[in-house]
Amino acid sequence: MNLSKNQIVMLSIGGVSLAASLALGYLAFSAYSAKSEASENAERDSGAVRSLLGAAISPDAASVAAINNNRDALAGWTEAAISTASAGDRSIATDVNEAAFKQKLVDEARVMSGLPGGVDGKIIKDVSAFGFPEFVSGDKLPEKDQLPRLQRQWGDVCTLVKTLSDCGATEIVRIEPGVAAKQQAQAPVEPKKDTKKSKKRKKGKDAEDEKPAYTEEKYAIDFRAKPAALVKVVNALATSQRFIVVESLDFMREGDMIGKALGEGDKKGAAEQQSSSRPRRKRRGGAEQSEFGADAATPSADAEADKGIVNDPDKEEPFLVKAIVVIYDFGSAAQASGGDTAEAEDAKENKEEEE
Repeated sequence: MNLSKNQIVMLSIGGVSLAASLALGYLAFSAYSAKSEASENAERDSGAVRSLLGAAISPDAASVAAINNNRDALAGWTEAAISTASAGDRSIATDVNEAAFKQKLVDEARVMSGLPGGVDGKIIKDVSAFGFPEFVSGDKLPEKDQLPRLQRQWGDVCTLVKTLSDCGATEIVRIEPGVAAKQQAQAPVEPKKDTKKSKKRKKGKDAEDEKPAYTEEKYAIDFRAKPAALVKVVNALATSQRFIVVESLDFMREGDMIGKALGEGDKKGAAEQQSSSRPRRKRRGGAEQSEFGADAATPSADAEADKGIVNDPDKEEPFLVKAIVVIYDFGSAAQASGGDTAEAEDAKENKEEEE
């Protein structure tokens, strides 16, 4: 097909025009899309600005400065609170083996068993009251991987024993470490949510197990104490440098002087009623006697009862107290070499002074 020169020119012009039209159409569409996107972004940003302007805290330099000041104040308060709470944290010896730890328990338990109390002048009847009977009075050795926790528990037991003795407790019946914690471990655990995210975090190169802010140990304590001593014990635990929380506290009186007195009075009254059925007796010389055979000049039992019952609080039997205490440790104390606990050393010094 032969095309003339004019036709070739016209076709060329038509091709160029078509290409130009397509280019202009693409540019117009792109411009429109960009304008629509910009309009949406502007609307969204305007909404965000309106929301910020209507918020309680206005988005200005003064608000930013106030937020920074509050953040710094909170950080300072948190640091001070943790410092106060962790002041009694306990260090763990790293150079203690199983046999040495068992001997330490035996020696310190013997020292603490001589602390003053109401059981023949001592605080306990048997060293097994301090817990760990398999180590203190038995022949079992602790497991090596349990030594750090056992050291902490024994140190807490020493703290509790010394506190009870210093406050005038009559007797320590038992201290059992870890009872409440074991019961808590048996509770059902709820399934964790967002498992995928937690797995991704664990797979990260810099991912590490987050260290807990604190660890806790629970102790069941049974002891006997009179009211004044019980108040001292509660106050001492609440103000101890070691972070101690009394989770539960129950106490009861094992004996009641007033109840006993009333019971004896009832028995006496019954005996007097029985004696009233016997025939009257007269004193020699014809002196007049009362209806119950007593001298008229002698006060009757009813007259004595009318005077009331005299009760001496110092002679009352002590309360039997059952408590659960939780002792927290924030891990601030650095690991140290072996040595006696401060509580056991104090008890040893007190015993030497008494002797």
